[in-house]
Amino acid sequence: MNIYTVITEENRGYTGIAVTENDRSYSYPELFADVEKTAAELSARGIAPYDRCGFIADDSYHYIVYSLAILKLNAAIIPLSTRAVSTELDRMVQAVPMDWLIAENKYNPLRTEWLPLSNDFHCQKLTGTAGEKTVPPLPENQPPAFIRFSSGTTGDNKGVILSHRSVLERTSACRGLKIERGEHVLWVLDMAFHFVVTILLFLRRGANIVICGKPVERSMAQLMQQYPFTLLYATPYHYQIMTMAADYTPEMFKQLKQAVSTAMKLPQETGEAFRRKFGIPLNQAYGIIEIGLPCINQMDADKMDSVGRLQDAYEVRIDNADSNGIGEILIRGPGMFDAYLSPFRLREDVCRDGYFVTGDLGYLDPERYLFIAGRSKNVIIFAGMKIFPYEVEDILQQHQAVADVCVYGIKTAGWGEFPSAKIVLKQGYTESPELIRELRSFCYGKMSEYKVPKNFEFIEKLQKTASGKIIRK
Repeated sequence: MNIYTVITEENRGYTGIAVTENDRSYSYPELFADVEKTAAELSARGIAPYDRCGFIADDSYHYIVYSLAILKLNAAIIPLSTRAVSTELDRMVQAVPMDWLIAENKYNPLRTEWLPLSNDFHCQKLTGTAGEKTVPPLPENQPPAFIRFSSGTTGDNKGVILSHRSVLERTSACRGLKIERGEHVLWVLDMAFHFVVTILLFLRRGANIVICGKPVERSMAQLMQQYPFTLLYATPYHYQIMTMAADYTPEMFKQLKQAVSTAMKLPQETGEAFRRKFGIPLNQAYGIIEIGLPCINQMDADKMDSVGRLQDAYEVRIDNADSNGIGEILIRGPGMFDAYLSPFRLREDVCRDGYFVTGDLGYLDPERYLFIAGRSKNVIIFAGMKIFPYEVEDILQQHQAVADVCVYGIKTAGWGEFPSAKIVLKQGYTESPELIRELRSFCYGKMSEYKVPKNFEFIEKLQKTASGKIIRK
């Protein structure tokens, strides 16, 4: 069972466009020919089935080619983000059991000699590092396809192992992303974090993946004037650009069937602004590397805060719910992860009755729409009361002066944790006691008193992981 083999079989005889980059289009036959050539080159260098390959490169057509070539060889990809700093990459290479490092020439964490490959790539056989460590086999000796670390990519995370079977199952189960053969999808995300479900799913469907160049703020508008996109799959940041910039007009969205927001919670203000400007609902998605993409809100306007109902193949349950129905979110379905790498634990040893414990807190409404209240580890307990940072952040982001916000708890004797907020101000606003009073008054009018931040700190930029998630401290 091999995901690349399935992609080629599902697109046999199809000559449409697979990838577009910098006004250069590559057909499916061209893509497959390049993958075969690259796989032969990697094999000649010594890369073999079950080898673990660290991989770092800019998002590009060649990123897709090399990824598919590694998968064709039944070797495993360990994606490394180009957004990680050099010390993180060094630590990752030293800590994770990689057999090989495959990289674009500009990226060479080990700073040593390498073996040249086509299209400005190179590879290195790793010896004397974590590459010599052994990893227990998966059940039925299935070859791992991906070993994905969390968005911090620091080398001290568990590492999620996905077999080819799991990748096939989760892409088959993802019916909510409505993309069909020959349609165009705009790609603005980081392939290191989003390749497993979406890129592979789009290739299985025979879509044209149009890669957005940098700077994305300018390139998005140019591409949307050129191509009749039927699917947008982006973060709230990208949609905020579309709603605020005059370059984006409703005319660009005439062919659009679906706009999906992923990677982080969609602020209600952004969703409403997008609908007002373009007349199209903005759908939240709920993706988890251990599970796939179980939820996409198909969109009830009254439930914009929800990530939607689960897709048909998945099941959800809420454990240890409080009086408001908020509890631990557990999900199960096809394509779940096979094991954790470090320490090595099989899925069945981690899950609760076959359900994966997501680490998120939330609730189901009477119509089975799922709402996320926050991460269990981020809940603030103030004077015995639970405060969910997402809720407070959503309200603060509605204030005209706030560009970005992070709500977190500060341990305080006798109180538990004081809710506190770090604020990034929009251009034209400056820190002042009057503004703090205004923000506090704004919150008092929209939430319970105990939820209102006790401390406000104004900063230039929030700390975020490589994938754009807020680092809470």
